Amino acid sequence: MKNTLIIFPILLAAMSVQAQQNDTTTLKPTAAPQPAIPIEFLPGSDRFYFQAIISRDIPATKGKLRFISVINYATEYKNENVRENDFTSVNIVSFKLGKHIGIGPSAANVAGLGWIPSIGLQLGWRKPSWALIFNPAISINKNTNTNNVLVVEYFPEISKDHKWRLYTRLQALYIHDLKNEVHSRSQYFARLGVSYKQFTIGAAANYDYYGASKKEKHNFGPFLRITL
Repeated sequence: MKNTLIIFPILLAAMSVQAQQNDTTTLKPTAAPQPAIPIEFLPGSDRFYFQAIISRDIPATKGKLRFISVINYATEYKNENVRENDFTSVNIVSFKLGKHIGIGPSAANVAGLGWIPSIGLQLGWRKPSWALIFNPAISINKNTNTNNVLVVEYFPEISKDHKWRLYTRLQALYIHDLKNEVHSRSQYFARLGVSYKQFTIGAAANYDYYGASKKEKHNFGPFLRITL
């Protein structure tokens, strides 16, 4: 399999805020609320899948730089071939160019592939009931790939007490090997469930495709998402 970099959906940057006191007091900055940490479990029909996302501003940069770490793990239940286990850790430093756009380098450690450098954009919009993220990137090692991720979430309130929400998500990844002009890696995820406060449960479907031959692995089952 050609070296590929898998970049998953990234949390949107939080805005910096300050507390204004009267003329006799000192102006004291208050820390911007950091994004929550979502973790997701999928004990599916063929694989166990786990994802965690950490996104934090670098304090000394006043919100201009953000560190993002994405961890994904999918493993076969029988564990007969450990090479089939899929572990990815991606670390990104994003420089904020505007309200909805950032750019930055990243480094990934992918099982069986090693260290892969990349650079890309982070585009994101978030509203009270929906969110859209698009992350185009290109790896800068000898095996050049384009890496494109699209995530669309829709989570409207469904109760008057504002505690229950519908939760839907469509997520797509497509990686193309530019050197050999072939498919390298792609995946398509779907989620449908309900959220209560920081907990979300529902049904999940994962489709993964590997290499030029597009070897397929699919996974269906219930998922649990917890926002820490």
